[in-house]
This record gives sequence, C-alpha cells and structure tokens, in this order.
Amino acid sequence: MMKDFTKTAEQLRELAKVLNEFKSEAVQVKLVELLFADVTVPTTVAKPAAVKRAAEVPEKKATKGPGRPPKQKAVVPAAPRTTRKRSTTRPGPSVILKKLIESNFFTDSRTIGDVVDYCMKVYNYEYKSTDLSGTLAKLAKDGILKREKNPQTNQFEYSKA
Repeated sequence: MMKDFTKTAEQLRELAKVLNEFKSEAVQVKLVELLFADVTVPTTVAKPAAVKRAAEVPEKKATKGPGRPPKQKAVVPAAPRTTRKRSTTRPGPSVILKKLIESNFFTDSRTIGDVVDYCMKVYNYEYKSTDLSGTLAKLAKDGILKREKNPQTNQFEYSKA
C-alpha cells in the first residue's frame, strides 16, 4: 500500500504542475473533473495541496476574451412609490408674483434679486431666483409685465406694463 501511495502522490504532484500552468481556474477545474470523473478517492488518502487547490476552486463563467469578467449588478428591490406632499409653508411663484403685481410692487423697475429680497424681508418666504425666473418671463410674454435689459448691470428688469 505504501508503494502505491508514494507513486500516486508523485503522479499527483506532476499533474498539479501541469494544471497550474493554465491561467484559467475554470480550465483547471474542467481538467480535474475530466481526469477524476470515474475515480473514487478513498477518504483516508489526502490530496497534495496543488491538486486540492485546483479541484476546490469554484467554476467561473466563461468570458468572451481575456481580462476580468464583467461586474455583477446588485439587485435592488424597487421601493414603493410615494407621492411627495406639497409644502404649504409658502405660496408658489405665480401666486406670490400676482400678489406683488396687485400691490404695485412693479411700478418701479425690479430685478429678480430685488423680488427675492423683498419676499424674504416682507413675507419671510425664501425663493431662489430660478424659482421666479420662469414665471416672470411668462408674465412678460403675456404682457402683464415689461422686461427690459439694463445696459449698466446687464440684468433684466421687470416693471408693470
């Protein structure tokens, strides 16, 4: 029995050298599976480390060419859609601008910055200039306000039409 074991161990070392020359672990696993398809290994005999390593590596999916395989995308469960509640703390741009037109705020020429500052000081409503610019442009297009560019500041100024 000892002679057979020594001979088998030597053969496995030679096989491990050949298997480890292949770069692809998938190829190594396939070769080991083909070689040992009909052989049953007794539980008392230990495999050499190199063959053990080649046999225990999980099989990878084949790729189209050399290089690393593509990353697996994580599956994220879809979150239930919830509707966003509108803020009731301040009115929208069209409401506040109509209120300013009615209060004769636009009798003098005003820039968007002037409107933003006035809303903050008087009404304590915080608006960005981008919040108001679209509505001001629409009011100018509809003829409710006039829109003129100030050549000194290079900004548009709005006044009552």
